[in-house]
Amino acid sequence: DEFDFADDRIPMNAANLCPSPRRVSAEVTRYTQVIDVDPSFQNRDQFTEHLETSRAAVAGQLGIKADEVALVRNTSEANNIINAGINLKAGDEIVIWEQNHPTNNVAWAVRAERYGVVVKTVRVPAQPISIDDLIAPFEEAITPRTRVLTVTHVSNISGLKLPIRELANLCRSRDIHFHVDGAQTWGALDVNLAEIGCDSFSGSAHKWFMGPKEVGMLYVNENAIDRIWPATVAPGWGNDSETDLIGTRKFESLGQRDDAALAAIATAAKLREQVGPANVELQVVHLAQRLKEGMVEMGATLVTPMDPKFSGGVCIAAVNPEHQSEL
Repeated sequence: DEFDFADDRIPMNAANLCPSPRRVSAEVTRYTQVIDVDPSFQNRDQFTEHLETSRAAVAGQLGIKADEVALVRNTSEANNIINAGINLKAGDEIVIWEQNHPTNNVAWAVRAERYGVVVKTVRVPAQPISIDDLIAPFEEAITPRTRVLTVTHVSNISGLKLPIRELANLCRSRDIHFHVDGAQTWGALDVNLAEIGCDSFSGSAHKWFMGPKEVGMLYVNENAIDRIWPATVAPGWGNDSETDLIGTRKFESLGQRDDAALAAIATAAKLREQVGPANVELQVVHLAQRLKEGMVEMGATLVTPMDPKFSGGVCIAAVNPEHQSEL
């Protein structure tokens, strides 16, 4: 009843775009009208408080401080802030996972082309037996020249979930910046970033979080904020190279934003809190298991690991080209 889609058509999250609940869409509309009725600076000042309310709500559900959260436009922008913002010199190494989203691997290839850094791509077993099966390939790729390890938490290509807490421990012991693309986990799984221990994490509100469109989040651990440069500097930053913006807010100097969408993030967070993040994860995993088991029973070749320890909510099956026209 929270959604506008017809009773006879239930959309499944295709690892791309979720519908927003009515209450979220209604808030975006209401806040947009507030701006359109009076777009003066004085009236729009209220959205500074709305933004901070949204920031605190996101931070609270992820187990981190509000000053460690930037509300940007999407996962792609968040990934590229990390890509462009870390100081690297020619010969420095970046280790990536072959199943990363393009904004978390192709973007690094572009940086390598421009600045002479070295990108090393890691493959992992398609059907791991143990966590060590997934850790070992990354450990083998790391050298004393490795500066960044960047992975996607749950792959949209295979549905495979990486053990990011263990990878975070590995990086911490080697003084390597560990960035996680959480597009397929923010809103789907009950993630506590303080416990995981990664240096940065990105996500999009329009996916599993079921929030407004064109809002994303970037977490940067408070100890790493100073060493990440912003990718964009616009009004709001200040009048010289130094900024008075606190914490990750320096990554939000992006020019005119959709203030209504940013404010409605708090509404989406409130609904998720009412359901309970742990309950959301239980249901996502339960439905994913039903789907995987059902596909196997139908004779499909499952790409996503059956063991929920190695998967999230994304389920991928191989389709015989001869049968594509039947789907």
